[in-house]
Amino acid sequence: MNSDIGRWERNPRESKESWAQPQYLQQGRKIARTRTSPVITRTRVERHASRERPSSSGGDALLPFRPPVPPRRAESYSHPTPLEDFRNSRRWPPRGYTSDQALNPREAEDLICAGASTFKGYWDEIPNTPPGHDRFYAVMDAEHSTRTDRAEFHHAAFRDISLNMTGPAESAFPWISLEQPCMAYCFGKSPGTTTLNFRVSKFGSILPVTKFAGSVKPRKLKLLVILDRLQQLETGLEQDDPEELYRYLYSTLIEDPERFKNPHYGMEQQIADLITVLTHPDWIDFTKPKNQVVAKFFDSLDASRKQHFFHQLLLSVELYLRIHSTGHTEKAKRKLLLQLPPKIAWDLAVAQRWLENMSISKSRTSSNQSTFSFELRSKRRQKEAIRAFALILKWPNMDEVDYVLDEKDRKEKAVEDRSADTMSWFSGVILPGVTLPWLLMNSLVDCDRETGDTLKYLTHVHPESGFQYRANTYWSYECIVGKVLGAARGVNQIAGWIGPCIYTPDLKRTECVRVRQAIPPEPVLTPKDVDSIAVRTNPLGPEETSYPIEDYELPMPDLEDVTDVIRMEKLSFAPTKDQPSSSRMGAGAPLTFDAAIIFACGGESWPMRLRYDVDFVTAFPCHQGPHMLFYDFAYKAVKVDDGLVDIHDWSRQSGCTNSSRPSSSILSPSTMKSTALTTTNKSSNELAHMQVKKVLAIEALGVSDNEVFARAWCAHWGHSAIVANIKETCMACAIREAYAACIAVVILTEGGRPNEKDEGVNIHGY
Repeated sequence: MNSDIGRWERNPRESKESWAQPQYLQQGRKIARTRTSPVITRTRVERHASRERPSSSGGDALLPFRPPVPPRRAESYSHPTPLEDFRNSRRWPPRGYTSDQALNPREAEDLICAGASTFKGYWDEIPNTPPGHDRFYAVMDAEHSTRTDRAEFHHAAFRDISLNMTGPAESAFPWISLEQPCMAYCFGKSPGTTTLNFRVSKFGSILPVTKFAGSVKPRKLKLLVILDRLQQLETGLEQDDPEELYRYLYSTLIEDPERFKNPHYGMEQQIADLITVLTHPDWIDFTKPKNQVVAKFFDSLDASRKQHFFHQLLLSVELYLRIHSTGHTEKAKRKLLLQLPPKIAWDLAVAQRWLENMSISKSRTSSNQSTFSFELRSKRRQKEAIRAFALILKWPNMDEVDYVLDEKDRKEKAVEDRSADTMSWFSGVILPGVTLPWLLMNSLVDCDRETGDTLKYLTHVHPESGFQYRANTYWSYECIVGKVLGAARGVNQIAGWIGPCIYTPDLKRTECVRVRQAIPPEPVLTPKDVDSIAVRTNPLGPEETSYPIEDYELPMPDLEDVTDVIRMEKLSFAPTKDQPSSSRMGAGAPLTFDAAIIFACGGESWPMRLRYDVDFVTAFPCHQGPHMLFYDFAYKAVKVDDGLVDIHDWSRQSGCTNSSRPSSSILSPSTMKSTALTTTNKSSNELAHMQVKKVLAIEALGVSDNEVFARAWCAHWGHSAIVANIKETCMACAIREAYAACIAVVILTEGGRPNEKDEGVNIHGY
């Protein structure tokens, strides 16, 4: 916001002489004399502790949730209320008021705040990590299933992308998820977008430093002994026999450090001993993304690697069942789980997913030897999910996929035995976080023999990827090409994949690619930025005893003069000069490309390079809009075909003058990332919300290509944006959400024209 905006002082008794001059006066803009305060910098904002989170946001809510004040009823139903009159006429001031009047707090709540989107921020320190490791969250007031910025899960299996450490499985509050940022908030309602919470959470500590404090090793066990015990634990612990519970744990699995002085019969003592053993550095660290494809371990051909995994799994299951034993209250379990080191929390996730989806069967051979086999309890569900995934993405070889999934041909290999990814997917032992989309897509590829070996390099380790198959392209939700093309007609998003997108002649008929994309040098959020979200985005502005009508305006996009001349001409890819060596990546490894989209407009070509990995955030739906905008929320409206292409310095115009941009043409992706982050952090002494002084509102209404062009412009210049569908969100609420996220661009869209549908998209292949 304005350089003097920052945090809003809510104390009406503050001396007005101490306030800095608002930007509108500095620019020479004439405004009416007002009794409200311009926005000022606040030295300190009291933070809402986690326990004080509103019930609508999933906390324990010591403070009751206060919904928006409802409009007052008229004395007679034949006379509309001022709010109803205003919403219907969309005029300001509403009937019965003049511009030189002021509203009392009740009237201001009715006419300005009712139904407006409001935002709150929270941050927490990560337990058992070095100082400075924090997690950020941003939530909406009054979110529910019919009013949310999140995309729905198309199948129950896709919910495994997130895991709640406490609370019921259907809960989706971001601070109780194991993975951070919470993947339940990753995908926005519009393809290629994310949510405000996910955007804010990305500025927290994603991968905190893991402490391996343990030096105690477990007893050595044979694999058959481990599998036998895992089978027994499928029915739970022997809670009714504490003696046996103690005996097995300390005589077979681990040592009791006080077995002679004070034997550890207590469940809490056993939990502490198991945690100590599991913190040994020799165990697999599942907090690392490279270790999160669990089937690489339990289905490994390396016997020692397999035994090491199952030994760790057994200890984790023993710990998991003790924590969730009936003797512990929900409050005690919640307190313990939230204080666990990240390493132990991920061990428990492996244990939980194993118990939910796998079963071990034991039999004896004719020579009286024990053999074990695994039953995939969720295989049918996983098959249904992969079919839904392929259908929504309009997979061009669906007949082949159906044939393989039916498993009626005995000559065909079982679907789960085709790769580690298929074993992970069809077994259901999937850890929350970034791996699920890749396990799902790789399983689909493995079920389609026509793809050959070309697409075997898709991996979550390189999320900036996509591929062309027949006449369609498909892109990861973390690839800028997918983020931009998500706005195109006929394109869907499901479980982290975006497609089918337009064909490109620059790639082979079947080819996997990686896209060079730089981290945009945007303001970096701090705990102070997150703390102040609610205060500095209040629809009324600073809290006062009265609110002058002239302090507010009604921003509206132009719905009459909407362009229909912009069209995507070509999706272009050019290989970069520096390519990974084939010796390191293997023969046939995908090349790295610079991506661009060439647009045609009025006989001219407008090329837009997709250089920066920006975010597009779905605007939260408001209610009873349009809403009013306080005058200090500065913005500039521009139409997508009228001047946008000529704006080259919006970073300077919006106020982010401290961010110098690295040249993407001379730096490698890794160098660009480190340079961008270093430049932003070192050169910006201001808080993030102090650097965004004006928001650019791009009117990209009409056909889908208008929104694609607006997104491409953002990717070209390095600006993240709030994407607001005006059918659900008003312009004022979208602008305030941009200030909440410290984002300098808003894209106003209608989601395309209804008659576009799949026009121009090849859904059959060739």
